[in-house]
Amino acid sequence: MPDIYRTVISRAALTALVSLVASFGISYLVVPFMGGRLEGAGLVMTLVLPVLIGFPASAVQFWQFEKTRQLKDSLCKALVQLDDVNAELVSANMELVRERAHDPATRVLTEDVFRERMQHQPDQPDIGQLVRLRVDGLAGLRKSHGSMAADAALFTAAAAVRSVLRPSDFAGRVGEYDLAIFMPGSTPILASLAVGSMSQAISAVQLPFDGNSPRPMTVSAGGVECAPGFVVEAAFAAAEAELDRAAAQGGNCSNWGSLRGPDLSRGAR
Repeated sequence: MPDIYRTVISRAALTALVSLVASFGISYLVVPFMGGRLEGAGLVMTLVLPVLIGFPASAVQFWQFEKTRQLKDSLCKALVQLDDVNAELVSANMELVRERAHDPATRVLTEDVFRERMQHQPDQPDIGQLVRLRVDGLAGLRKSHGSMAADAALFTAAAAVRSVLRPSDFAGRVGEYDLAIFMPGSTPILASLAVGSMSQAISAVQLPFDGNSPRPMTVSAGGVECAPGFVVEAAFAAAEAELDRAAAQGGNCSNWGSLRGPDLSRGAR
């Protein structure tokens, strides 16, 4: 027998028994007081009616109560499961947002997300450093050895960048060949040291540039110091100009400039 039937029958029987005792007790006290005697049909009615009426009426009520309780328990379990599913969906959505914000080949921010984060920097009180980084000879490597070799070189450069970033720094892929790094509250010296660390890590990898003879990877860097209130597009253009100067010098070097608001004071440091 299911638990619900046992619960309903036992509770209804107990209720009927209590009703019988109450009915008999009341009749036993009231009937003699009114000058009558508790016997015969009156006694039978006193004992039978509470059972005939109380048991089915109580059974119906207890049945409805148990079904309501079971429904409530089911709803509570469903809500708990729904909360778990909702938490999983939120986690999956956050993971999806994070994945969409990062370039799959380099695991740094996409250009759009990088520029969006840069938009919040001009209001900060600290000077920041914007660095553009490019693997030397990457375009030629892509042409001579295919996109997989070029992607491997870019991935290596991005891994080196990620390894030296501070918690407040962020990096992104800009265009097809370049990486961009923004270092809030940094200085040109600290940024140069960070680029040096990246270059040292990158040079440990050898790829077949210019033919089939492998040589160490090198990078060119162009940096610009961004004062509070700088213009993001001007900062990007200035950093790219400094990067082009470094690449024009033969690569494997860095060039730095200073951006004051929308004005740029160029010059290697």
